[in-house]
Amino acid sequence: MTESGSPPNSAVLLVAGVAATVAGGAVAVYRGAERLPVVGDLLRRTQSDLVNRGERALGPIKALIAGVATEVVELVLDELDLNQLVRQRVDLIGLTNEVIDGIDLEAVIRQSTDSMTAEVMSDVRTQGERADDAISGFVDRLLGRDRT
Repeated sequence: MTESGSPPNSAVLLVAGVAATVAGGAVAVYRGAERLPVVGDLLRRTQSDLVNRGERALGPIKALIAGVATEVVELVLDELDLNQLVRQRVDLIGLTNEVIDGIDLEAVIRQSTDSMTAEVMSDVRTQGERADDAISGFVDRLLGRDRT
C-alpha cells in the first residue's frame, strides 16, 4: 500500500523486484570476485578510485537532482487546482473554529466597544457644549447682554 492508501502499480513492483534481484546478485558476484587473488586487488583499487570519483561527482549530481525536482514540482503545481485541493483535504470549518477558540473574541469586542463608546461620548459632550454656547450667545443677543 502507498501512503495514499492505494495499492502500488504492478509495473512499479515488477521493476523494484528486478532491481533488487540484480543488485543482490551484483553484490554477491562482487564479494566472490574480491576473494580471488589477482582480481581482488584490482577490484579493491578500482573500488577506491570509484569512491573518490563518486565523492567528486556528488555535488553536481545533487545540484542536478535539485534542479529536476524543482522543475517537476513546478509542473505539478501548474496542473493542480490548489483551491479545490484545499477544499477537499482541509477541514476549513474545524480550522476556523480552532482559530476562533484561540482568540479571546469577547475581550476584543469589549475593548473595541469601550473605545468607541468613549469616543462617541466625548463627541456628544463637545457638540453639546458648542450647542450650549450657541444658544447662550443667541439668548444674550436677544436680551441685549454683553458677552465680553
